[in-house]
Amino acid sequence: MDATSPSLLHDTLLESERAPIHPLAATLIARNAENLARFYEEKLGFARLGQSGDRIRLGAGPLGFLDILHRPAAKPHSGRGSGLFHIAFLLPDRAALGRWFIAARAAGAPFDGASDHAVSEAFYLSDPEGNGIEVYVDRPRSDWPREGNGVAMTTGPMAVRDLVQQAAAGDETPRLPEGTRIGHFHLQVGDVDRAAAWWQETLGTEETHRRPSARFHSWGGYHHHLGLNSWNSAGAGPRDPEATGLHRITFAIRDPADFRALAAKLGANPEADELLLTDPFGINAAFRRA
Repeated sequence: MDATSPSLLHDTLLESERAPIHPLAATLIARNAENLARFYEEKLGFARLGQSGDRIRLGAGPLGFLDILHRPAAKPHSGRGSGLFHIAFLLPDRAALGRWFIAARAAGAPFDGASDHAVSEAFYLSDPEGNGIEVYVDRPRSDWPREGNGVAMTTGPMAVRDLVQQAAAGDETPRLPEGTRIGHFHLQVGDVDRAAAWWQETLGTEETHRRPSARFHSWGGYHHHLGLNSWNSAGAGPRDPEATGLHRITFAIRDPADFRALAAKLGANPEADELLLTDPFGINAAFRRA
């Protein structure tokens, strides 16, 4: 059950996926994959697109981008180690975010908060196994406030009332709208500068914003495809591969020449369909041809 290229399914690309490299999919390890999948379906409106052995595929419309692996003997992730801070699911427009929020709230989704980041508006929550979730919409790129060569992201209150008032009536049950993507990944690591240097030197990311104990990176000028922080994990070593939580993040590389260049840099087969790497904090990343 490989992730499907968004470009094969939709003519209109969201800001995150206009970049030469962009997020494609994520895989989580769960002690109870069926229970976790039902949460994403019933509370958040994900579509179940398939199941094979111990793997359940979820997504929106025909596009699958979240796999859950059933590992009943996995150790619960402590929340203090390296791994996932949140997966951020990007919706196609503000009206879709409003409709989704109304239905997800009615279904009992356990929201932790909502923020206006100047470049985006986002809701936050956690799933039953402690994985962080962001569901957001981007503002137009032309409206992003700038700071040096990057963006001036902020954290302020979201205008939730306005969002709800502008949302047209939708389904009574939550449904993640077709066109949803993974917009970015936010990781927690033991040392943000070491992690950021690895992503920049190995994969060519550019820093777009920084905060105390946090760095934000992207390709192609997006506000961030990758967040790195040590707010809960300062000094942590590599992620425990036997623990629940993030197993792998997957990106798409649009230009075949860029894929071959990365393969050559890694000493890998340039004709392979996928390149596999592990960062200094044990986080697995796959890079696929778009």
